[in-house]
Amino acid sequence: MKTKITLLLMLFGALGVGKIMAQDSLLKHSVYVAPFVGLNSTIKAPVYGAEVGYEYRLNKHWGLTAGVNIAYTQKNNPAIYDGNNGGKQAINSKLLQNAFYAGAKYYMGKFYLAADFGYQDAYTTINYQYMGTGSSYNYGTTASNGFYQAYGIGYQMPLAKGDNIEFFAKGTNANSNTSYLIGFKYNFGLFRRK
Repeated sequence: MKTKITLLLMLFGALGVGKIMAQDSLLKHSVYVAPFVGLNSTIKAPVYGAEVGYEYRLNKHWGLTAGVNIAYTQKNNPAIYDGNNGGKQAINSKLLQNAFYAGAKYYMGKFYLAADFGYQDAYTTINYQYMGTGSSYNYGTTASNGFYQAYGIGYQMPLAKGDNIEFFAKGTNANSNTSYLIGFKYNFGLFRRK
């Protein structure tokens, strides 16, 4: 009888230790890819793009991130007029943005808060239609750069072999443009924490 109780206690102890170790083992290093869509609220047009990055998990609450993203926005028939060509309205305006950033994530279980800061380039091209023809013209691309900032929330779901998938929502601001985005990240786990 004592042997059965001892074996049963050892089994429960082993299962408990295994569960505790599984909860404490975190992905220390991971790389991710993240497509996103959203709204550029400054020019009131859809935006879509992607980012790639790296996360270093300090402990169960904190992670440090670094990455790069690219976003594209196009608005047809914007309220932009060319005074040099009879006041014609623009056919479309195109905005290409790319940012380099670093940031931090604060985890509360599987949910997290995130903030990123960095540098962004933005390239704007406005196309006009020639008077009386079907062709178009523009005055070239205007470039600007500035401080990039993003704040967001997310939810992380663990997958097999240390990978995970995250669903996120965030707001970004740079170069006089504000965007609200949703997307998902696929994190490829590189090493497990010991």
